[in-house]
Amino acid sequence: MVNVPLVEEYHLISLAFPIIQTYFNKVDFLRQTLKKIIQKAGYTIIRGDIRQEVKNNISHLELPQHLLANARVCTNRYEVLKELPTGGTAVEVGVAYGDFSIHILNILKPDLFIAIDSFGITAGDEPWGRHTLQEMQLTHQEYYTQQFSEQILSGKMIVKNGFSWEMLAQLPDNSIDYIYVDADHSYESVSKEISVLKSKVKPQAIVHFNDYTYFDQNALMPYGVPKAVHEFMLQENYELLYLCLHTQGFYDVVLRRILT
Repeated sequence: MVNVPLVEEYHLISLAFPIIQTYFNKVDFLRQTLKKIIQKAGYTIIRGDIRQEVKNNISHLELPQHLLANARVCTNRYEVLKELPTGGTAVEVGVAYGDFSIHILNILKPDLFIAIDSFGITAGDEPWGRHTLQEMQLTHQEYYTQQFSEQILSGKMIVKNGFSWEMLAQLPDNSIDYIYVDADHSYESVSKEISVLKSKVKPQAIVHFNDYTYFDQNALMPYGVPKAVHEFMLQENYELLYLCLHTQGFYDVVLRRILT
């Protein structure tokens, strides 16, 4: 083994670094060029085995007829709010920009509204083609709280920043009249939320799940909402009240426990 003096070693590294950097820049350029060629040809690049991930999230649990006996179909998630009880305590898990929060407040008119989110959207990397935070030069939480400053100051709204299941765990048992679940849509995350919320809702509370679908064709991402929801319905005896349609297939389901 040849011993290289420390000064010379650093000198060798400094000489090699530009070469290595040039190599990686060329590799990245070739990767981006290849990606553009593939996309221009009409193909989409997906990492991992998406088909297997979707299969893993499929629920093979068949719902019994008594859990579907009173089910109705509704035009969309906004219209279904008009069919639900008003007042009480409402919780929204995953508020994003607050678009649905406005509908909950205006239609359900809760006495207390609890908004839960990790507030992780950042300017320059916003979903759904939006540039709201970038244009307004605000953080995600700043933008949300600014919209609802009046409700927050009056004590009618509480904003909680953190993981959904951890924030739900902080709420009193048997305290929620309506909850809308629209955070991370993986089976693991939704299952965690359900494991906590089932003790936080009142016996006849409305439990409303967003994105009841196995696959997001826009983000090319598998969802686990149906599997988690079916397990919840069977284990806790919750019936389906409404299936809310969506133009792209991102359905909502509205549930309520059957009291025995």
